[in-house]
Amino acid sequence: MKILFDNKNNIPPKISIVLLDWSCRESFHSLDYLNNQTVSREQYEIIWIEYYSRRSPEIEVKLKECERLGKPPIIDRWIAADMPDNVCSHKHLMYNIGIAASKGEIICFCDSDAVFSPTFVESIIKAFEADRNIVLQIDEVRNIDKRFYPFKYPAIEEILGGGCINWKDDRTIGLLDKEDPLHTRNYGACMCALRQDLISIGGADEHIDYLGHICGPYEMTFRLVNYGKKEIWHQGEFIYHVWHPGTDGKDNYLGPHDGKNMSTTALDIIKTGRSMSFVENPAIRALRLNRNYVIANEELITFAVTGRDVNEWSAERLRVKKRRENTFFKYLRNYFTAATYVGLLWKQVSTKMGRALSSPNPLRYIFNKIYKIPAIMKNMVLHNSNIYERCGKAIQDIVSRGITEISICGTGDEARVLYKLIDSRLKVKAVFDLSNGKTFFNHNIASIEEIKNYNDIFVVTNLNNANEILGILKKMDVPKNNIIVI
Repeated sequence: MKILFDNKNNIPPKISIVLLDWSCRESFHSLDYLNNQTVSREQYEIIWIEYYSRRSPEIEVKLKECERLGKPPIIDRWIAADMPDNVCSHKHLMYNIGIAASKGEIICFCDSDAVFSPTFVESIIKAFEADRNIVLQIDEVRNIDKRFYPFKYPAIEEILGGGCINWKDDRTIGLLDKEDPLHTRNYGACMCALRQDLISIGGADEHIDYLGHICGPYEMTFRLVNYGKKEIWHQGEFIYHVWHPGTDGKDNYLGPHDGKNMSTTALDIIKTGRSMSFVENPAIRALRLNRNYVIANEELITFAVTGRDVNEWSAERLRVKKRRENTFFKYLRNYFTAATYVGLLWKQVSTKMGRALSSPNPLRYIFNKIYKIPAIMKNMVLHNSNIYERCGKAIQDIVSRGITEISICGTGDEARVLYKLIDSRLKVKAVFDLSNGKTFFNHNIASIEEIKNYNDIFVVTNLNNANEILGILKKMDVPKNNIIVI
């Protein structure tokens, strides 16, 4: 580990903005936007963290230009972790380096290749002035038109024009979505929290499942919510991303995910209510247990990086381990479960086609997406495989507890798969959902409010509505041991 640049500013900033690179960034425009804000530069610091050993000449040029013009440096701290080239990137390690290196009361983790409005920092400050008991998420507007590459510093109005895929009625589609916000909002784009809160939950979890591409600050968001913080999405501030060639870094390993690139290890946090990290960084642990540590000293930053065996972090070893653990295909040996799987796939393909045909220009929509078809199909298969894995594991856990009857809460894809996987060892007693009046296989769907009349084991099957359903069960004083979340 080496600190390549350190701005010796003794004025504590309000916000520390942490930007990550894993030898993949080819444009450093984000630094220019972040240095053009409505608040004074003393109110925020910018920390750039490189995972491998690259020393980006573009940053060196910008630093020298600032010195020549007598301006504040374009970044305040530049850190290279100097990790071996043969290991996967671990963004969660970089998050923890950022926490250890930061001096601000608020820490912001955001995409390092984004475009930021001049009010970005001001909006974060105001959000925490209004309510400190929050974890703040800012959604990302995305434009896939290749005219923006190489980067030409477009106006935000241009990014919102042709090629923009998730903007409607002055909001991102994710903010408007009530059905599946976990996947339509960009949980990995920008997250802000109080530094002290992040330390209290053990910082970013460095579990091996978060190596590579499937990771993000949202796992801290989920744990902060369990810790008692409110998850807030800013309704007026956004960050912006334009097309560039794929730069996911070296050996783009994909850890366990739900087929839509959300980490299943992170999603489990919603189900379990866990607030502490599985694998805590030693520097974060030191900060959590000893509040007298000097903030952002070099010894602490070094402590965040060193003292770990990274041999198991190579992409090849991880892929071998993943292949050994894959047990999904055993579920397709049964005709009925295989038919359900095909039905899920057909439903998803039909939804995608319906979306294409309802767009203003269907042919252009399909043409723009056609090169993504293999990746889309792969993600559908992975998503469905994950549902089968989770349902199969849930059934094993239920049976191992000696339970013979359950009630299902929810009627979505997970519920259908669960129902088909259930064998003679289990019986479904009742089915509940947020709305009643329909049927689910041979069961009448009862309103979730009717649960008070039952003393059952309740299996919550829809992650999108899990918090709402769990809140209702809690109000009805349903014992925790009687609730299982898939």
